[in-house]
Amino acid sequence: MYIWLLLLIAYIPFQIALNPSSNFDLASIRVFIILLFVFYLCKNIIIKKGINKLHFKNLQAISLLFFLTLTGISLISAENIFWGLRKIIFFLSIFPLYFLTVALVKKSDQIKKIILILIGSAILSSFIGLFQFLAQFIFSLEKVYAFWIINIMPIFSGFNLGAMILAYPSLLVNINGQTIMRAFSFFSDPHMFSFYLGLILPLGIAYSLLIKNKKILFLNFSLLFFVLLLTFTRGAYIAIIVSFIFLAFLIYRYLRNKKMAFLLLLILIIFIIPITPISDRFYSTFNLSEGSNIGRLEMWEQSSKIALINFWQGVGLGNYSLTVNARFDYRNPVTAHNLYLDIFSEMGIFALFIWLFLILGTISKLFWRLRKTDDEKEKCLLIGLIGSLLYFSIHSCFETAIYSPIVLALLMISLGLSTVVLQKYASKNHPF
Repeated sequence: MYIWLLLLIAYIPFQIALNPSSNFDLASIRVFIILLFVFYLCKNIIIKKGINKLHFKNLQAISLLFFLTLTGISLISAENIFWGLRKIIFFLSIFPLYFLTVALVKKSDQIKKIILILIGSAILSSFIGLFQFLAQFIFSLEKVYAFWIINIMPIFSGFNLGAMILAYPSLLVNINGQTIMRAFSFFSDPHMFSFYLGLILPLGIAYSLLIKNKKILFLNFSLLFFVLLLTFTRGAYIAIIVSFIFLAFLIYRYLRNKKMAFLLLLILIIFIIPITPISDRFYSTFNLSEGSNIGRLEMWEQSSKIALINFWQGVGLGNYSLTVNARFDYRNPVTAHNLYLDIFSEMGIFALFIWLFLILGTISKLFWRLRKTDDEKEKCLLIGLIGSLLYFSIHSCFETAIYSPIVLALLMISLGLSTVVLQKYASKNHPF
């Protein structure tokens, strides 16, 4: 079953969308996760007559189950319960990947294989994104944009989501008066693609510290980082800056690797070098008179008001956009553009607390373990997982990515690996 888990992980960024009906898209990765999870349960309950209860007795598992319970409770105040049920079914189809990771990963070599597969898939996805970005300067923006939207997008994002993207385009960006297409590979938009790359980059750094041939991995790391820049996602820029600074500190402090720490800080200079598309996009983050920034501040203000009015229970999972505009259909781009405000406004303060407890609690446990251990391999894994979760936490201040099947699946894997590392190293005879 571990082999099937590896295949599932490799498939994550390339998953094909299913269209069971004319108005319904379904990410195939969700189907495969459920099938593998059901097979795992049947195998262990029927054949082995039981499952390991330790998989459910940890901070991450308890938090996920409690969070799922609160999503159901939030529907009491929902205007459209069906919208909320669709979101709950979505969570139920992705959360099992956490339990599969915890149950099937038992050795350090297995963890390293998972990280290697994540890196390999990200490299292939980045090559596609790079080709996509460069093609517009060869064949023209209009031709490449039309080709990708008409022929590629429906295959991987679904016909309905593709139609919504056309109605609310986020694939283009204006840099110094020139409109260009951002890199987004097979993803639905550049923001989710940057989330995906940002979650994997710290794991790639950790893996590079574990192997001898660092030159090849450095080239791959450079590709992932460069393509992330080409998404022109400002939230990703801020998240990568914060996470790289923190990673540099951890690597210098606990691994005594001055070269890697210096390299991570040196890379960040690209954001401040003047008169480049990257720095122009980064500096625009702080331009409060810029249109999208004004819009985002207004969204944050609006969602904060909705959250405070519906403090305890929220307006109901999936009902935020309906509260903003009662005429919206289910598929619309309206969110708070802030994961924490989204959770607060839709599910209430307790759900927000549980989510923060899940992510920040995991980071704190990983950091606590990092301070205690003397094992270099363990330190590398811990630092990579801390960086990945930290990136997710920072970028989530600007986007709501937990409704992306790819990003949520990757988060479940990161949380699962965190649990495995913490549990294995907590045992006396750990296999690492």
